[in-house]
Amino acid sequence: MFQQAKSTISFLWRASLLFAIALPLMMALAGSALAQKAGKVAQEDLFRNKQFPSAFECKPCHPVQFRQWSASSHAYANLSPFFVSVENSVLAKTNGTSGDTCSRCHAPLSAVLKTMQISNMKRAQFARAGEDFLGPVVEGITCVVCHRFDSRYGKRSARAEITQGDIFAPIFGPTNNDIQLEAEADTRLALVTEPGKKGRKIHKRVEHFPLLRASVFCGNCHSSRLPIGLHNEETFDEYRTSQSARDGVTCQDCHMGKVPGENKGFDFAAAAKIGKVETKARRLSNHYFAGPDFSVLHPGIFPHNPDAVQLATYGQWLEFDYKKNWGTDEFEDDVADDYKFPKFWQDQDLRYEAREIVDSQLELLKWAKGQRLAVMKAGYKVEKVVIDQANRGGLKFRIKLRNAVLGHNAPSGFIHERMVFFQITVKDSQGKAIFKSGDRDPNGDLRERYSRYVRNGELPFDKQIFNLESHFMARTFWGGERTQLRFIPFSATVRPFVRPPTNPTAILMRPEISRSFKNSIEPGGHRWAKYDVDADLLKPGETYTVNMKLIAQQMPAFFVHVNSGVGFDYNFSLRELAKRVVDLSMNLWETTETVKIEK
Repeated sequence: MFQQAKSTISFLWRASLLFAIALPLMMALAGSALAQKAGKVAQEDLFRNKQFPSAFECKPCHPVQFRQWSASSHAYANLSPFFVSVENSVLAKTNGTSGDTCSRCHAPLSAVLKTMQISNMKRAQFARAGEDFLGPVVEGITCVVCHRFDSRYGKRSARAEITQGDIFAPIFGPTNNDIQLEAEADTRLALVTEPGKKGRKIHKRVEHFPLLRASVFCGNCHSSRLPIGLHNEETFDEYRTSQSARDGVTCQDCHMGKVPGENKGFDFAAAAKIGKVETKARRLSNHYFAGPDFSVLHPGIFPHNPDAVQLATYGQWLEFDYKKNWGTDEFEDDVADDYKFPKFWQDQDLRYEAREIVDSQLELLKWAKGQRLAVMKAGYKVEKVVIDQANRGGLKFRIKLRNAVLGHNAPSGFIHERMVFFQITVKDSQGKAIFKSGDRDPNGDLRERYSRYVRNGELPFDKQIFNLESHFMARTFWGGERTQLRFIPFSATVRPFVRPPTNPTAILMRPEISRSFKNSIEPGGHRWAKYDVDADLLKPGETYTVNMKLIAQQMPAFFVHVNSGVGFDYNFSLRELAKRVVDLSMNLWETTETVKIEK
């Protein structure tokens, strides 16, 4: 009896002990499951974009604006492999002390959401649904970057608040809410302005923000300073003292009007098209913002296109060889059975679908090229060619180039990389070139100080080159100055960093340690390009042709090289990027003069 009771007590004790041990464990497991479930919800919620809607969400009601913007430099700002390499190169050179200087303008939402220094190849996976957390990040200067400003910031180097909120949050526009109220009253459109209801999701209201049509609005980025106090962009500062400013002509008048680069008025049409219904007509701005820059990316990646994003990732698009006519009858009818396609593109129907997207993208890029060429030709005018001498003493001639823009310098913006130069070729009657200036070395560089072929002594320095590109100038420890390809002052220390100036820049009116050597033409001003062909190269009585071209290029090849140490996004090689820059340069003007050398 005693043994049985003892055994029962022992059993109960062991059971109680096991229960005591198991209970916290079960509670922990249950808590862990609940926490895991809550964590899963939180994680899903994290990747839902409640802070900033994507441009893809704006497209259904604003297809015209979306199409224009999707191919613009604003849309390209964060996707650009040059931007990514320059930012990472500067961060590496300054040990991170340059911070978000570049991202604040090129990728404002990336800076706000602290998702900088991420390859766009990795960001792309979050952009596929359009509403995802990182979707707007790859869109650069996307819709909300301008239409969620509610305060007058002026020149702040993009350090300004962008109002957060999902698609239902109010937006700020140049007009009031009257047109939206009319649209909401139309029951055919089924517009909803709050969550939980079925219909087309739109912003709750349009807040009147007239500053969107004022030049000072653009000054937030287009008049920016670097950490050392140096002005990196001075377009708005140039505008403030220009004839255009005195005449009341705004940035928007020339860059968002009907004719790129000229104040020729605006289109008058519906700002929104919902299905087949258009809203009341009003002034309509061009959201392409025509300028000098362009895309070097695969057309499956840029322009921004929701169909392209849903079909394939950026990495998969890079494998689609559209230049070999994949997805066309010409290629697909004759392709060999053993042709090796990448795994993702083995399906022929998928290739046809991709081809349709690529063709529409190429058509849009062709339109964008026309806009870009128009704005550049509006800015640069060759007024005359003067032959000063053509005899035994040599051949001398001049070309007068005028900045026809009255609102800012030409070039403007990031002038330390923008090239506008004359390319001159003088040939004899047999077609042999006897003089060249503005020609390129095998790397695509002009024969100037940063050409590696010139530095190595393989090609002569072009002493007569005419190029409007500007440079950074940095002071050295030993006095004097030297040109810099980046704004980072020369340092002999092992770990350089961005040093704040010791004296206020407001007193000196410029940073003490560096400056810009500005080579652009002032508004309405002009420059003469002068050339002198040595008499030893000429024959008296011979007839020569002088071919002259004015060429604009986004940046020199050596600028690509100097930032190549950190690598390039999209798996680009240095040579391929430099080649694309040269291939996409623009010929703004060309003429040929015939000259006979006097005996």
